[in-house]
Amino acid sequence: MGQVIRARAQQVDGLRSLVTVENHAVAVDPPPEEGGTGTGMSAPQLFAAAMAGCIVGFIANSCRLRHIPLTRLEVELTAPIQSGPRRVGDMEAVIRIEPEPPEEVRQHLLKVAERATLLNTLAHPPRVTLRFE
Repeated sequence: MGQVIRARAQQVDGLRSLVTVENHAVAVDPPPEEGGTGTGMSAPQLFAAAMAGCIVGFIANSCRLRHIPLTRLEVELTAPIQSGPRRVGDMEAVIRIEPEPPEEVRQHLLKVAERATLLNTLAHPPRVTLRFE
């Protein structure tokens, strides 16, 4: 099966939780208007942040492997919250790169970004099983 990620989320208080993966931890807390205290990113914000980070990682690695010079790489991802059912809607990721590469390199990097792990996950959604211990 390969690498397995084990994430554990534990309620701290109210709606705030601490999520740990290996030696890393992040607070997840909805904003006050949703019943939280806003001391951390909400789960949908964390999802959008993970998407942007995944795309940046794939592009940066391709640039490294192909010796494409980079002084700036940024992905700005917008992810609207939809209702009925509540979910993250259609996302848009805007890539900014300096120095600006030629068009053929830009097209290559777009194809690389489209193969990012989390984009592939959305294209081929995993089954999620919920159960009590």
